[in-house]
Amino acid sequence: MSLKLTNVTAGYRRHPVYRDLSLPAIAPGSLVAVVGPNAVGKSTLLKSLAGVLPARGSIALGGQELDCQSPGDRVRQIGYLPQPLPQAIPLVAYETVFSACRSARSDWNRRETERAIEAVFDTLGIRELALKRLSEMSGGQRQMVGLAQVLVRQTPLLLLDEPTSALDLHWQLNVLNAVRAATTDDRAIALVASHDLNLALRFCDQVLVLSPGGRAELGAPERVLTPGLLAATYGIEARIERCSRGHPIVLADNPLSAARPSV
Repeated sequence: MSLKLTNVTAGYRRHPVYRDLSLPAIAPGSLVAVVGPNAVGKSTLLKSLAGVLPARGSIALGGQELDCQSPGDRVRQIGYLPQPLPQAIPLVAYETVFSACRSARSDWNRRETERAIEAVFDTLGIRELALKRLSEMSGGQRQMVGLAQVLVRQTPLLLLDEPTSALDLHWQLNVLNAVRAATTDDRAIALVASHDLNLALRFCDQVLVLSPGGRAELGAPERVLTPGLLAATYGIEARIERCSRGHPIVLADNPLSAARPSV
């Protein structure tokens, strides 16, 4: 299922963040890094796609308009991880992931559900957290459980809002490897909002750069990430080079005093 946005306007009450935003179709199996400075609208875009915020225009997944689908159908199509961490409730991790799976995958029997839960716990490397209460977990551990709640449902569209924000580098790599596997194995589309350009570029197929003023640029990293775009978007002097494995990396040299994005 491809994802296509056409003339989308979204935001908060009388303050649209985007007006008539259109993007090229995103193909199944794509991992897209959503990047940009603070307050540029990364979370707003993901919330609009998830149906958390109202949006005007066309948002189509597999040719079907998302706003025409029932809430139940939308839950089966979209896995959304918001930026706030899961609450520190007294339920154990397995229970929360089981509930998330059953609410969206009523077509699975209990054995299929349990098999999917075991697989996602293994993929994320958090099997030891299965019987631990969320109220006893660190923020990073709760973030991993929240991601498990999303991935276990095997939806064709994943919207992940800074899924590595509370994690150290080891677990960041675990998360992005798991998301990469979901796009490869299940042919899902994943949009991952991140502030870490280089970590995002290490795993992504495409990058969606959101700039102040509602501008957006989507494409392959080597085409989109230019020194000029980084200067206009982030207010920095930067270079794009490649590491020893051929992955693009951004080397930031200096801030540009004439252009400072708001914090």
